Amino acid sequence: MKLAIVILNWNGRQMLERYLPSVVAEVSADCTVYVADNASSDDSLALLRNHFPQVRLIVLDTNYGFAEGYNKALGQIEAEYYLLLNTDVQVTPHWLRPLLLFMDQSPDVAACQPKLLSMADHGQFEYAGACGGFIDRYGYPYCRGRIFDTVEHDVGQYDTPMPIQWATGACLLIRSADYWNAGGLDGRFFAHNEEIDLCWRLRLTGRQIYCVPQSQVYHVGGGTLNKSNPRKTYLNFRNNLTMLYKNLPDSDLQRVMRVRWLLDYVAAIEMLLLQHSWGDFMAVVRARRAFHAWRHQFEADRDRIQRSRISQSDDVRSPYSILWQYYVHHKRTFAELQLQTQIERKTIPNVMLLPNVADLLAEGHTVTLPLRGNSMRPFLEDNRDKGLLIKAGDFSVGDAVLAQVAPGTYVLHRIVRIKGDAITLCGDGNLTNEYCRRQDVIGFVVGFYRKGRARLDRTNGFKWGLYSVVWMSLRPVRRYLLAAYRRIWLKLFKPI
Repeated sequence: MKLAIVILNWNGRQMLERYLPSVVAEVSADCTVYVADNASSDDSLALLRNHFPQVRLIVLDTNYGFAEGYNKALGQIEAEYYLLLNTDVQVTPHWLRPLLLFMDQSPDVAACQPKLLSMADHGQFEYAGACGGFIDRYGYPYCRGRIFDTVEHDVGQYDTPMPIQWATGACLLIRSADYWNAGGLDGRFFAHNEEIDLCWRLRLTGRQIYCVPQSQVYHVGGGTLNKSNPRKTYLNFRNNLTMLYKNLPDSDLQRVMRVRWLLDYVAAIEMLLLQHSWGDFMAVVRARRAFHAWRHQFEADRDRIQRSRISQSDDVRSPYSILWQYYVHHKRTFAELQLQTQIERKTIPNVMLLPNVADLLAEGHTVTLPLRGNSMRPFLEDNRDKGLLIKAGDFSVGDAVLAQVAPGTYVLHRIVRIKGDAITLCGDGNLTNEYCRRQDVIGFVVGFYRKGRARLDRTNGFKWGLYSVVWMSLRPVRRYLLAAYRRIWLKLFKPI
């Protein structure tokens, strides 16, 4: 079996009834859906047996929590890939294809996640995983699309697949071999931070974690414990400290733990004085005591993890304090944080990526693509600007479109001629034309994000209309103008 989708359930009848149909509808012949039940006391099992006979059941004898519950369930399943999925996730059509295609083409990647959007607001990222997780130098997690309580709206700003530091357990695709080679989730955590700990261990051995935003799902969030629940506060602080103890390099362990002692008690006092939450205050205090009481249980784990490192250099965490960046420098978005550090990006071949783009556009989604090549200079720059595309509809001469000009060959060019079903295309800086049929036009460019800006320059605006008229009229000499621009203007006048 290629893929096992495994949903861990505990008293989640209502969530299963509402969201499981979307999962079952997308299952292919080489995929099986499992529900592992953590000794639910509601009628979840009756619902599954009566209404979802195609779903395989794994009935656990007690509530093992998220981490050990998955370990118990996955130990009974043989598959190339596991997909861990929360009960409160609604999937979208064809959501699995980009994830599996990416993993099949990326043997160095152990796990990936889709883009997580909010069920309450489909235009906003979801708190738990957004567009991929990161962790700062002191162990505080944040996401591409969510920093602390600041959750961004999704306008395509993070639509490029990229390496992340941890993937959300709400929807996590992982190779079974990597899962077991890393030791699985740490069952002692019960719940919270266990997926960050697993991803950290994987990355220390040289494996990569990715977000593939060409797949997207909707997540309710908070289905097990409410965000303000003191029990959740306790588990988050205790498990986060334990994760740091297990995975930090020897050179950084003592310093980070001293800083965390101070920051944790500052957080506890803030919960008491500003939020008037005695329960959360005591949860932090109990969490620190619990960590010190059970730390010795993890000494062997720490020794094994440190010996498995491929390098003593630590690139698993971000090099800055997210608290400092957020509260002192007022950086509220992940894009602003990227100015602080260089983040590796993975180039996805067009033959692999663009068929998925075509599917998304055909379903009515918008897609934001980074632009490659220099044929549209000086207006658009290679690896700097992005185009926003919609499903191809009515288009005319002068419009920029994404089209397939040969099997596996795609271009984003301007239309220079339309004759019946025959479309003639040309890059603004190209001498030769390319050709396709009307049905080969995949997407229509409605605007561009230029120079890293979040504001969209729409192609139906006056400025782009003027650009098109002038640039089309200069076609006989455009290539020479572009050559002068690149060889003279950029060298003499471009700021260093």
